[in-house]
Amino acid sequence: MSAESVADTALRIGFWLPLVICTYLALTPSPPEDVFKLGDVFLHGFAFAYLTFALGLAHRLGAWWQKGAWMIAYGLFIELVQSFEPERSAELKDMVVDCVGIGLGLVGFWLAGEWVRSLALQITRSLVRQP
Repeated sequence: MSAESVADTALRIGFWLPLVICTYLALTPSPPEDVFKLGDVFLHGFAFAYLTFALGLAHRLGAWWQKGAWMIAYGLFIELVQSFEPERSAELKDMVVDCVGIGLGLVGFWLAGEWVRSLALQITRSLVRQP
């Protein structure tokens, strides 16, 4: 396996694994109390900023607005599902915070995405010995 392939796989895991965890936490009827000690607004903003940045790293195809649109669709999906859960509720505030987080993630990716990608490749090359 080439260093580029390993780096791409690691970056994809860095997006998909947190996405699965965030989805589980968002859709479970009673998420763990410790998770929400940080505050709902902070959690939404941080999660969507990170996921948007990681999406840019993991999947290079597509324009910046497409990545933003996918993340908005993900946020809408979560709020829609939560509206059917008796112990949860869909909130416009959450979507606004999600959109701010998405914007921050896109700006962060624009500023540092290529640097992080090249750093991941550099680290991978040092770990993966080429024959």
